[in-house]
Amino acid sequence: MLYRPKVKAWRILFRTHRAVFQYLDSEMRKKDCSISKFQVLLLIYFNGPMTPVAFSKRLNVSRANTTTFLRRIVKEGLIEATIEGGSEKRPAFNLTVKGEEYFERVFPEHIKAVEKVFNYHNEDVNKKYLQIIDDLGGNSEA
Repeated sequence: MLYRPKVKAWRILFRTHRAVFQYLDSEMRKKDCSISKFQVLLLIYFNGPMTPVAFSKRLNVSRANTTTFLRRIVKEGLIEATIEGGSEKRPAFNLTVKGEEYFERVFPEHIKAVEKVFNYHNEDVNKKYLQIIDDLGGNSEA
């Protein structure tokens, strides 16, 4: 069963995802950043303040893990609690000036690493990936 063409394609895609994630994480760590921290900063940078619940849904991780991780980033001074997009009881998190500067420094390096990995990609490949997402009823936003 493992060698059926569609199952084999899934296994290759899974291994590829893991390898790319590990590579990008290792490249980010050279800049004193992890992929997880980068994902949080990226979401806030482009979407504005977000609550822990919104983070956990977008990143597909537990609420408890999200809260613990957000506290660490707050301690680093990269994000801060705000009632904008949240409330006093359940605040959202936004980038600090330090966080924005940090993100803007690591983002171009991340893009270079992504382009290095995906230098062979073209729009036909992207359309096939997006079709899989659409067929599964997922959100195909890039």
